[in-house]
Amino acid sequence: MIRTRYLPSACALLLGATTALLAACGPDAAPAAQRPAADAAAPAADPAPPATSEAPDVLTVEAAPDGTPTRVVVRGVDLTGVGHDRGDPRAPIVMVEFSDFGCPYCAQHARETFPALERDFIATGKVFYKHVPFVMGMFPNGDRAARAAECAGEQDRFWPMHDSVYARQADWKRGSDPDAVLTGLARQVVPDAARWLACQAADRQRARTDAANTGARQLGVRATPTFFIDGQLVEGALPLPVMRQGLNALLRERTAR
Repeated sequence: MIRTRYLPSACALLLGATTALLAACGPDAAPAAQRPAADAAAPAADPAPPATSEAPDVLTVEAAPDGTPTRVVVRGVDLTGVGHDRGDPRAPIVMVEFSDFGCPYCAQHARETFPALERDFIATGKVFYKHVPFVMGMFPNGDRAARAAECAGEQDRFWPMHDSVYARQADWKRGSDPDAVLTGLARQVVPDAARWLACQAADRQRARTDAANTGARQLGVRATPTFFIDGQLVEGALPLPVMRQGLNALLRERTAR
């Protein structure tokens, strides 16, 4: 088992002088003038209760046998089996992202920042990454997009569907037939379209989305994207150079100990 307390000095490099660069979707996030006009009038999400934790600065990660979800507990909230994991659980840094497929800043992170994080930090064993797609309720058809991606995950195709859903966000979010767009994306991604359609019809993946929504509420997530980097809360999408600088600072502190 790995128990890690976040290091305020290193996380400060990630949070300190970069606040103005943060961009997030949510009722308490960026001012309406900074959001796309279509989203500025979206209803606010319900208030989230605070997370309960015996030690709120502690992150617990425990590698599990093959085929078993890695145990991940953030600030006392058990996220084991929630969302989708990438990388080595033994990595020195753990990142947990809460994201809504309808959020334009989540799409920006997914398309502009995450590929570099995957290449430079996750694939190299420096970062263990958990992506938790949940539904804030602010964005048109966000629940449909989450269900579509989770049903693709039933065939181990969550990540390709994740990329496609974000790439075509404008089409399913504001189009007249979002289900047709999402179905078209799935047909290009999953090996068994009939199985994906059956998953949609039966809403087989609802339990996964419900668990993600519960975890977000328990952790007090109020904006997307929200990250917990070694347990430290970071709200909003950071530009890649800032994210890279912060992660490298954390890695230096890890190796110096």
